[in-house]
Amino acid sequence: MRNVKRLVLVSILGACGGGGGGSGPDAAPHPDGPAPDMAPPDAPPEPKPDFVVDGVVTGQLAIDDAGIRATFTTDGQPAISFLTLFLTATGATTGCEFTIAPKFVMFDTGSTSTRQFKTVVYDVAGSTVVEDKCHFDDAYVLAQVQQQWGTVEIGFAQARFAEDRPNVDVFYDATNPFPNDTANIVRAGGGRGFAMAPDGSVDSTKIVEPAPGTLLPAAYVF
Repeated sequence: MRNVKRLVLVSILGACGGGGGGSGPDAAPHPDGPAPDMAPPDAPPEPKPDFVVDGVVTGQLAIDDAGIRATFTTDGQPAISFLTLFLTATGATTGCEFTIAPKFVMFDTGSTSTRQFKTVVYDVAGSTVVEDKCHFDDAYVLAQVQQQWGTVEIGFAQARFAEDRPNVDVFYDATNPFPNDTANIVRAGGGRGFAMAPDGSVDSTKIVEPAPGTLLPAAYVF
């Protein structure tokens, strides 16, 4: 399981355990900081290589009845909703991380043969770049991911298997098949939900497990 990145001050620093761990959401700044690609005017343009984006992302999403909250608080500290994508350029042997603040579109539903999920649909092309560890052209990456995936969604539900609880199952789906022609992806016990009040304050000691086909107001870490 990949680790989610901890956001502190104005940079993304070392990783903590992802959805399988017991820790709460990561404290993070308000997303009104400098743009990731603030390069000097005379700097050469960033590359636009061909790449493949992994179907699984990590991060944290604060979800309430209105959609994805851009900001929330955890243990009194400001935090943001973010997703980390994993890109592998053609010919490269290792991937790199590209983190966005996702633009919410609407709620939807998704399912497998055994599971039901309430999902959030997000617009990759309209999202804000938080950090580009790939050092690719940001606008190009957003457009290419949107082209590869089409409409994308992510959902959470109480883990199907008792041994995975209180973690939640995480569901990924897209209009276009993921790499290896995967229709959708489920990470069993791949996340954890923490209760969120109407004002966006998250209680990292109160774990929630939404029933299949529902979502509770919470910060979902995965």
